[in-house]
Amino acid sequence: MPLHVTCRADDSDKHEFDVNNLIFHKGKLYSAADDGKIKTWTPDLKLLQEVQAHPCSVYCVTANDDTLYSCSNEGAVKSFDLETLQEKQTLIREDDTEFWRILHCNGVLYIGDDQGNVRLYKNEKFYGSINVAIPVKEMLVKDNLLFTSKDNDVIVTDLRLQGEKPQFGIKATIVGRGPLAVLDDKTIFMNRDGKEIILSIIGEAQNIKELSKVVGAHEMIINASVATKWDGKPLLFTAGWDKVVKQWKIENDAVKPDGSYQVDFIVNAMVEGAKGQIYAAGSDGHLVRLEL
Repeated sequence: MPLHVTCRADDSDKHEFDVNNLIFHKGKLYSAADDGKIKTWTPDLKLLQEVQAHPCSVYCVTANDDTLYSCSNEGAVKSFDLETLQEKQTLIREDDTEFWRILHCNGVLYIGDDQGNVRLYKNEKFYGSINVAIPVKEMLVKDNLLFTSKDNDVIVTDLRLQGEKPQFGIKATIVGRGPLAVLDDKTIFMNRDGKEIILSIIGEAQNIKELSKVVGAHEMIINASVATKWDGKPLLFTAGWDKVVKQWKIENDAVKPDGSYQVDFIVNAMVEGAKGQIYAAGSDGHLVRLEL
């Protein structure tokens, strides 16, 4: 069955400006946008609540069991009650810094900024920071490996968090850019022009080895990707400036076309929902759910 849109956020509920980030957490969808708002949605895109989280762009959100975290270009990182979106506290405020990426993983909050720093918090207390030498536009964690990128390189950092302070070392610098995705022992990112998909494997000694690439995967820059498994089948979804959501199958160490759907907006963010569902959002606040 081809990929198709099954529901859409109502025009009266959607963000006023571009959506930058989506997460699906505990059965709800959370969106962050350039209007400074964070919105909570039901799985069928009915608006539940919203908060004016920042006076300007919210670049990214993440969550743990009871708290939602946000970062913005105003130089602030904040926390909110996951259920009510009531603001809890401001973790960081630095007027000369833009915080671009935030990720909660295995009890650690990672905060990446425009100056190449990644700050780590445990239980909302500062644990330490590292510098990855490039502004942190994209970020993901796989076991002890931290992947960060902007436009030209993907930095792979070996990160150890057992001591009083984080220990780290740059493991690899790979030509490429985000969006980043990981699935089992495979990593997926884009080439420097943002139109080719590069599939790599995390091999012995955690070395990253390229397996294959898709040349001309999209006609314009790819902004978002999701790697997942449905019924044991490894899948990849990509989208971006060409307003096309593409589905790919990953088999025999290659990424192969498996369907596509044309949407009516530039896609900036995607996330997996329930099994068989992908949410996509982007320009002018548009937000849709796609299914097979």
